[in-house]
Amino acid sequence: MIHIGKKIHEVVKAKGISISVFAKKINKSRTVVYDIFERESIDSLLLYKISEELDFNFLSLYDLSNNNQQIVNETTTFYGDGWKLKYMELLEKYNKLLEMKVEDYFKTNL
Repeated sequence: MIHIGKKIHEVVKAKGISISVFAKKINKSRTVVYDIFERESIDSLLLYKISEELDFNFLSLYDLSNNNQQIVNETTTFYGDGWKLKYMELLEKYNKLLEMKVEDYFKTNL
């Protein structure tokens, strides 16, 4: 079985990225990053974000399962939970817009 945390750590080291910089890129603390390095498995959304930030497709490491020789469907892995990421992005945009509207309201009415 693939130890994904070790693979992520290897890629971070190979690219010469400091832990602090990597932590900032994925919006996590250094402590959480070290925890990620210890994990044998990882949430697909977090793995997707890490893959984007490191420009490395970690899902390619999961082509075959050791026990079943089953092919992992990358599309399902990426897009199965991808809607959550998109939803969160839209919520953030909505919240920023709402904050701007509230600020405008108070500026004009006070």
